[in-house]
Amino acid sequence: MSENPETVQDVKILLVDDEVNITKSLRRLLMQVEDYEILIGHSGAEGLEQIREQGEVGVIISDQRMPQMTGVEFLGEARKLAPDAVRILLTGYADIDASIAAINQGAVYRYLTKPWQDDELLTTVAEAAAHYRLISENKRLNALVAKQNAELQDWNNRLKQRVLDQTSQIRAKSDTLAEMNQQLRTSFGETIEALAGLIEMRDRRVPGHSRNVAELVEAMARRLDLSAEEIRNYRSAALLHDIGKIGMVDELLRKHLTEMNDVELIEYQRHVVRGQAAIDPVLELRELGLLIRHHHENYDGSGFPDGLAKDEIPLGSRLIAVADCFERKLHQFAEEDALKEALAEMKLEWGERLDPELEKVFSAAAEEIFSQLEILAEVIERKVAPKELEVGMQLRHDLYSGTGVLLLKKGTIFDEAAIDAIKRCFMIDPFEREISVLIEKNQA
Repeated sequence: MSENPETVQDVKILLVDDEVNITKSLRRLLMQVEDYEILIGHSGAEGLEQIREQGEVGVIISDQRMPQMTGVEFLGEARKLAPDAVRILLTGYADIDASIAAINQGAVYRYLTKPWQDDELLTTVAEAAAHYRLISENKRLNALVAKQNAELQDWNNRLKQRVLDQTSQIRAKSDTLAEMNQQLRTSFGETIEALAGLIEMRDRRVPGHSRNVAELVEAMARRLDLSAEEIRNYRSAALLHDIGKIGMVDELLRKHLTEMNDVELIEYQRHVVRGQAAIDPVLELRELGLLIRHHHENYDGSGFPDGLAKDEIPLGSRLIAVADCFERKLHQFAEEDALKEALAEMKLEWGERLDPELEKVFSAAAEEIFSQLEILAEVIERKVAPKELEVGMQLRHDLYSGTGVLLLKKGTIFDEAAIDAIKRCFMIDPFEREISVLIEKNQA
């Protein structure tokens, strides 16, 4: 059958009777209907052969009384060859009981008595043909649905595979992007560190100042349970907080605030605005620029450049102010007493210059970052060349490059990355060949 339901094909009707006159009469009657194709068999055997040759037979009309094979027997065999064909039995009154039995057994759709009524026979055959068409259409639709379901399943399988493939590609691209972002973030941090080194070269009176302030700010921010992004931003701002001093003249850099006249003090105070302006063109640094601008604001409102007070001052700026103040005080005392004396002097600053709410986290952070290295009996100091550095050694003093760039702070524990960096810097900007490190006695 065609897959187009609107196309109606002729129904093959098989007439089986051993009397030629009967088959001719039936043929003549049924030929009145345009969409019937008439097939003839004069015995049960011929009828079965017609079914085998013709294939899909829609309606079978068979006489009951035939030699060798009765109509019921023939229709039973025909059912095996053409199970969807609608079977009609022609019978005389004497064979009605056998016909009814055949109907009950499912071998026959209906029986007609001989002689038949033409109108009744045509109606019966028309109903049988319609019934066969319905069965055929259902089979066609079921086959079509099965085919479409198979195609849909195949499409779903292919779609699933495409989704899995695309998901894998997206995941791979995401991993690559994440790796690139991490590389950018690392490069960004390294660039900030490099800038801090240049700033420190500009003012050699306080070596390591920017890095010390940054470490102290980071330690305080961690104790305040700030987010990783906030901690990273505050540390970066601390590293760059004095970037505006690059434009100051050497004479002004060498003076303490108490030694400056009014004109010099105004020029000095401009360095925070100059620092913000210097990095403002870089979108990623604008937030840092705001923290740099306000790190000289005082908690009581007496600072510069905008006279902000208390919570008007950004938290990052308040943290930088605390670290900056403390780090500068450290340089006023001998190394062995610096931490204790600087902490004592800080007591005078809380509530006026500095935010008193930060005193507790500051004290803990200062103990962590700026405690002197303890030289225990089990540890000895040794001077080694860069090529002799080993993982686990601890740096005794701040280490600078030949041109004065701070490379590592004292207390740093050497790992492979730090050792490689020192060796590379020694080739680029040579420094003293001997580096003071602490090692355990049993390793000496």
